Amino acid sequence: MHIAIPLGVRGLQFFISLTILALAAALINEQVIGEVPVTTRYTTFTGGFGMIVCGIGAAALFVHAIPPLVPVVLDGLMAIFFLAGGISWAIGLRGTESCSDGGDMLLNDLLNRGRIGSGDDARYGVIGRDDDENAVFRKLQSTCQRARADEVLEFVAFAMAIGLVGLSYLMMRRGSGRAIV
Repeated sequence: MHIAIPLGVRGLQFFISLTILALAAALINEQVIGEVPVTTRYTTFTGGFGMIVCGIGAAALFVHAIPPLVPVVLDGLMAIFFLAGGISWAIGLRGTESCSDGGDMLLNDLLNRGRIGSGDDARYGVIGRDDDENAVFRKLQSTCQRARADEVLEFVAFAMAIGLVGLSYLMMRRGSGRAIV
């Protein structure tokens, strides 16, 4: 197989991992009250890990000192991590599918930028001093859309990692001795 194909797949996988990391970092940066949710922090890990694995996989195409099984195993781990991240976003964002219900989004701790208290006494990080209801809704909707994008990209990256594992395994079974990715 021509080296440009696995290198291109690695490049796309790197870009998706970078996007996952950037979206999660933006969500972390917007947190106002309390600690950043675990799902968001874990997503920064998966994005960073994906970028590192892409680098190692690309290096393995040129550096024959890297055993062929290393990129395959790392891609398998990356697939597991991305799947776990996608599932955690899917569970955490339940009830906010359309990003159009301000009440559901406000009560969702992945989207409300932190909360102190509960019930009528709750204070939310997304509500600024001078914000009207429309401004708060726009902030929540923007955060929800970015969180949904992270969720989808986690599943896309999972599918790509599974594909890379399969392609590498097939090439190794053909006897080329090197993983293609």
